[in-house]
Amino acid sequence: MNRPKTDERIIQRRTRRITVIAAAVSVILLAGGGLFYTLLQNILNSATDSRIIMASEEYRRNIRRLVEGDVQILQTLGSFLDEAELSEEDVFAEKMYDANRKNDFLGMAFFGSGMELLVTAENGIEERTGFDTLPEPMQDALERAGEGKITVSDVYDSANMGEDMFVVCVPVMMDGRIRGVLAAGDSAARMRRLFSADSGGEDYSYVHLVNGNGEFQIRSWEGKLPENVNSVFDNPYLEEEIRESMKAVMQNGESGMYMFQVHGTKYKVYLEPVGINDWYLFCVNSMKEVVGSVYWVITGAEAVFLIFLALCLLFIMSSYGLVRHNNRQLLQAACTDPLTGGCNLAGFLKKLEDACAHGMQFSVAALNIHQFKFINELFGKEQADRLLQYIGSLLRDELEKEEFFGRETGDYFYLFLIGTDREKVEGRLHDMMRRIKQDPLLERSSYHVLFYCGVTDTEGQERNGELPSRMMTQVMFALDKAGETRQDDVWFYDTQLHEKEKRENYIESHMHQALENGEFRLFLQPKVNLRDGSLAGAEALVRWVTDEGKMMFPNDFIPLFERNGFCARLDMYMVEAVCRHIHRWMEAGIEPVPISVNQSKLLFYEADYPDRLRKLVTEYDIPAGLITLEILEGLAIGNVEELNERILLLQKEGFRISMDDFGTGYSSLNVMGALKIDELKLDRAFLMEISRENNSRQRAVMEMVMVLTRRLQISTVAEGVETEENEELIRELGCDMGQGYYYSRPISAEDFDRRFMNFIPPASDR
Repeated sequence: MNRPKTDERIIQRRTRRITVIAAAVSVILLAGGGLFYTLLQNILNSATDSRIIMASEEYRRNIRRLVEGDVQILQTLGSFLDEAELSEEDVFAEKMYDANRKNDFLGMAFFGSGMELLVTAENGIEERTGFDTLPEPMQDALERAGEGKITVSDVYDSANMGEDMFVVCVPVMMDGRIRGVLAAGDSAARMRRLFSADSGGEDYSYVHLVNGNGEFQIRSWEGKLPENVNSVFDNPYLEEEIRESMKAVMQNGESGMYMFQVHGTKYKVYLEPVGINDWYLFCVNSMKEVVGSVYWVITGAEAVFLIFLALCLLFIMSSYGLVRHNNRQLLQAACTDPLTGGCNLAGFLKKLEDACAHGMQFSVAALNIHQFKFINELFGKEQADRLLQYIGSLLRDELEKEEFFGRETGDYFYLFLIGTDREKVEGRLHDMMRRIKQDPLLERSSYHVLFYCGVTDTEGQERNGELPSRMMTQVMFALDKAGETRQDDVWFYDTQLHEKEKRENYIESHMHQALENGEFRLFLQPKVNLRDGSLAGAEALVRWVTDEGKMMFPNDFIPLFERNGFCARLDMYMVEAVCRHIHRWMEAGIEPVPISVNQSKLLFYEADYPDRLRKLVTEYDIPAGLITLEILEGLAIGNVEELNERILLLQKEGFRISMDDFGTGYSSLNVMGALKIDELKLDRAFLMEISRENNSRQRAVMEMVMVLTRRLQISTVAEGVETEENEELIRELGCDMGQGYYYSRPISAEDFDRRFMNFIPPASDR
C-alpha cells in the first residue's frame, strides 16, 4: 500500500526537479538572450556610428576640396594681375573669360577696392554696378574679402543664373595693398552631387548642408522633409531636449551624435562642422532594418521560451547568425573605400593583421602620385576621381586571388603582394605604373605624371603583434625616400632607412641635454658685396657637435625639430649666440658686420618674441640693426597682413627682416610685393636654372625680380655661388650680395674671426 505513494513522491520530486531545472534554464536563456541583445545593440550602434562618421568626414573633405580648388584658381589668376591689365578692361575680361571656360564657373567678376564691379566673365565689360544691387550673401563675402580675407558666401538663389549658387572671393594684393577682389560663382548643384548615395552606401538615408542656425544651404533627397521646412530644427520628430543640445553643439563648433524615432523607425543623426563659414553637415542614417531584425528576434524569442525551450534556443541561435551576417556587412562597408571599391585604410590594416597571423610571406607596397593636387587643379575633381577609380580597377585586375589593395584619403594606395622576391615585386609595380599612365586622361595630356612606391616585406622580420604597424611605418619611410628621387621609382625599406629611424630617436632623446651642454655650435658663412668684393655680413648656421666629437649637420636634425617644435628653442639659442659674438667683436674694437639668423614660424609668432629679442640686444649692448632675421616665404601664405604687422614691429625695434629661399614657394612674386621686408635671398635653385644653356625665360624672370627689388628698396643676396662664372652672372643681373662655396663654406665662428675679421679671441673666450 505504501509503494504507490512512494512512487508518487518520487515522480513528484522528479517533476519538481525538472520544473525547477526547466525554469532555471528558461531564466538563464532569457537573461542570456537579453544580454546577447544588448551586446548586439552595442556592436551595431558602434558600427553604425563609425559608418556615419566616416561618410560625414568624406563629405566634409569633398566640400573643402571643392572650395579650396576654387580658391587656388582665383589666387593663381590674381597673382598675375597688375595695374596695366586692370586699366585694359577688354584684355582683362578676355583673361577672365578664358579662366571661366576652363573651370566651369557660373561667372567670374573683379570688384575694385570701392566694391564697384569693374569687369565680369559672364556678360563682358559691365557698367559700374552699385554694390547695393548685389545679393546680400555676395555683399557680405565681398566686404570680408575687401578686408584681406578669403571668403565664401552662403548659398543663395540667383535670379540672374536661375539656380542656387555660392560665391568664392579672394583679395588681390598689389604693392602691399588690396587692389580689389576676384569673385567666382559656383553652382550649388555641383556641391549637391557630392551628397550622392554612392558615397554613403545603400542604407545611408540623407545628408544636408546647413548653417549655424540650422537653415538649409544645400538639401539632398528632398522627400525626407517637406519643402516648406527651412531649418533642420523645424523637424517635428526632434525632441526639444535633442533640439537644444544640437543648437548648443553647433554654437560651440563641436560635433555630435543623436538618435530620434519616426513611426517606429530609429535614425542616427551626426552633426559635423565643415570648417567653412558656420556650415554644418546634418547626416541621417536609418537603422530600421538592423534594429527591426533584432527586435523581432527578441519578441519572438520571449513567446517561444514560454512554449518550448528548445525552439527558443534554436530561434536565438538562428537570429544570432542573421545579426552576425548583417553586422559583418556593416563592418565590411565601414572598411571599404567608396570611390575605388577597395579597402580603406582601416580595412587594409585589418586584412594585413589577419595575413600576419597566418604566417605567410608577403610584401606591402605604398603607391603615390607625385603632386596629385595639380591634377585636381588642371583637370578638375571629377576627372581626378575618375583617374583614382581607374587605378583601383587596374590594381584589382593585376592582383592575384589572395592579394588586396587599399586607399587612404587622396592618392595613397597600399598593396598586399604575395611573396618577397624583390626583383619580381619591383617588376610588377613598374608594370602597374606603366599601365596607369595609359589612362586616356594622362595620355592626351602634356602633364607628366610621376609615380613612386615604397616597399617592405616580411623577410627577416620578427613575427609578433607589432608586425602590421611596424611594416606600415617601414613602407612610409621607403615611400618618402622614393619621392625624393623625383622619378618613377620603387624603393625598398632597408637597413639605411632603419638607421635613419634610430638616428631620429637618438636625436629626440638627446636634444634637450645637448642644448644645455652647449653642443650646438655657431658657424658662419660670409656674404660678399658684389660691387667691391668686401665683406658685407654673414649668415649664422648651426652644427651639432656631440660629446663624442661627432658633427651632425642641420639636415640631420632641423626637419625633425620643425616637426616636434624644438626648433623655436634652438632658434632663440642661436640668436643669443650671435649677439654674444657681435658683442665680443665690439669689446675688441673690431667693427662688426651684420649677421642673419634663421627663424622658424613657430618662434616668429610667439607673443613674447619681440620682447625676448629686445632683451637680448639690450643685455649684450649691441645695435639691433646688426641682427637680420631670416624667414621663409611660407609664413606669408594666407597671412600677409598679420606677418606684416609682426615685421613692422620688429623693424621698429631696429631689426632687419630677410625672406629666405625665394623662388621655392607657390606665390613668390605676390608675396615679395606684399611683404615689408628689407632683404631678399634668392634660392640657389634660381641660379642653377639661369646657369643652364638657353634658359632665357628664367633669366628674364630674374632680371624683372632685380628691377622690382630695386624699386622696392630691397637688398638682394644670391645663394649658391660656387664659381667665378656664377659671380659674374649675378653681378650682371644686378644682385647686391653673393653667398656660397666660391667665397667660403660655413666655418666655425672662431675660424671666421681669424680669416675674415683679423681677430684672434683670448684663450678665455674660446
